[in-house]
Amino acid sequence: MIQKVSAVVVILLILAVLSIPVMAAGGNGGSVGADGAGSGGSAGSEGAGSGGSGGTDNAGSGASGEAGTGATSSTGQAGPQAQTIQEEQVRNQQETVDQPGIQITRQDQDQTQGRTGVDTTEGTTSPDTIRQKDRDTFFQQVSQLEQNLSRDQDRDQAHVDLALSTFAIAGSVTGGAGPELSRLAGEINQSLAAAYQAEQQMSTRSSFMRKLIGGDRDAAGLLIQSADQNQQRIQEMEQLLATCSDCDPQVRVKLEEQVQTLSQEQNRLLTLGQQEQSDRGLFGWLFWGSSTVLAGGGQATPLTDDEKYWMTYMREEEKLARDVYLSLGARWNLPIFTNIAQSEQVHMDSVKTILDRYGIPDPAAGKAQGEFTDPVLQNLHDDLIARGSASPVEALKAGVLVEETDIADLNKALATTEKNDIRTVYNNLLQGSMNHLNAFQSNLASY
Repeated sequence: MIQKVSAVVVILLILAVLSIPVMAAGGNGGSVGADGAGSGGSAGSEGAGSGGSGGTDNAGSGASGEAGTGATSSTGQAGPQAQTIQEEQVRNQQETVDQPGIQITRQDQDQTQGRTGVDTTEGTTSPDTIRQKDRDTFFQQVSQLEQNLSRDQDRDQAHVDLALSTFAIAGSVTGGAGPELSRLAGEINQSLAAAYQAEQQMSTRSSFMRKLIGGDRDAAGLLIQSADQNQQRIQEMEQLLATCSDCDPQVRVKLEEQVQTLSQEQNRLLTLGQQEQSDRGLFGWLFWGSSTVLAGGGQATPLTDDEKYWMTYMREEEKLARDVYLSLGARWNLPIFTNIAQSEQVHMDSVKTILDRYGIPDPAAGKAQGEFTDPVLQNLHDDLIARGSASPVEALKAGVLVEETDIADLNKALATTEKNDIRTVYNNLLQGSMNHLNAFQSNLASY
């Protein structure tokens, strides 16, 4: 019996010794205290330990244990060492990564590369959404400007101020053309400031001096020069808008309206300056020398037949360009036609100004789109519409032909007159036609 008991004791002792590594492998993976990084779960009777959660300030829970092996915490460390690693992770997340033009955090970079498990689509904004937001902001600002300026007593001045302010806030919705449009609007603004001073100087001229020697020659000259230079700037703005491929379409329409407002203001100032020059008083001829224009709008030397012909012809030729572009733009939905048609309306108005000044009947009065007094222009219009209706490429070729014809005719018209006001209008139209020609040729080259 004693031998049997002794054998059992020995066997139990041997089993006890052998069970130590088994428990070490499958038992508790070392539960951490309050500052631990995580704890492994205690092994069961079959040695399959499950991962337990960490203490109060733990960094995470341990993974589930495999059969016969205990699972350590996510960091595999305990106590202060785990806290140190946690702080290091925070520093890595906050560390900035330098790239050209931007600063991103390490955490941002990890998210971009999919390493954190964070949904990177949250908070991202598509280009279309950004453009929509910029457009909405732009129109809200324009609406506020309209409300503020509507209280001005001088309605004409309010419209001009609105036009200039609109260009000043349009940078984010005019793409690559934005900086140049802003620059041109700033130059027009500065020029108008000087022009309005000249206008004020003319309006306060004493009646005695006006009766004696007429208007203020210097102020009139400054006004005319300013209007002429600004019309050239406006032509550049028209060209930029016509060829701006990344401009928002709705914004472009609004800006084209403002361009027309600025152009009309230059026409007003040009007419005012020329009227001031025509006011010569009783003895103005002693100081002013010869001039083609007399007070009251009459001519010292009447218009020649050639001058009359080309003034009326150019009025209808600008109408032809507008009408052709409106028709072809509607047929093919090509923005360039709609945009340049707006410019052609401005050109029509410029010619109408000198027709009215010289008392010449308007050949376009009462004519619908596509209708002309001159039979040559009527036939040309019909031919261009037929050509341009064949395809978008043929439509663009028709636009090229219109501008080439316009340029040739404007050079002929310039050769028939020496009158400064008429030449100023023709030169502005010539610059505009060359810009339009370049725009059509550029679009044609993309096909």
